[in-house]
Amino acid sequence: MNTKVMRVGLGLAVLIGVVMVITIVIPNRENFRGTLYDPALSAPEIELTQADGSNFRLSEERGDVVLLFFGYTFCPDVCPTTLSELRKIQTELGNDATKVQVVYITVDPDRDTPEKVQEYVSVFNPSFIGLSGTQEELEPVWKNYGVFRQIEETVSENSYLVTHTARVYLIDQDGNLRLSYAFGTPTDDILHDVQLVLQ
Repeated sequence: MNTKVMRVGLGLAVLIGVVMVITIVIPNRENFRGTLYDPALSAPEIELTQADGSNFRLSEERGDVVLLFFGYTFCPDVCPTTLSELRKIQTELGNDATKVQVVYITVDPDRDTPEKVQEYVSVFNPSFIGLSGTQEELEPVWKNYGVFRQIEETVSENSYLVTHTARVYLIDQDGNLRLSYAFGTPTDDILHDVQLVLQ
């Protein structure tokens, strides 16, 4: 009787141990704090010209985590706040920051040249990539990522606001769109998810 009880107890202990190892080693969907794409989607390709004239292709970022955001350089609040938060995340990643690429794409091509966008994002972190293009080049990108943009009433040709989607998209090392974050998501939540994906 005691032997049987011992075997059952040992079996339960082994089972609990296996479950604990799986929980620690393999993060499950409940561990993520952002909005999870389930199943993960292959991130639509992005191909735009960078400020230095070279060609940017999202697919060439495979192997790194990409944090993607859409905004514009004249944005008074949401965009600088988000870029500041992304800079903080990069700093807190320490050595792992080299495995995470921030990409910022304009929703205001009439005012934002590739050079201007790159100069803007470099103020927050020189490693950030800023991208622009023509309206025709950008529209498919906005559509593929579900980005809404609307130019508000203009005061003058170069003085207007753009209402736009304000989400950070996380693309994993395999090029899959895994998570997204609404404006105002605590940076600790995004950092937590990036670290999980990097494991």
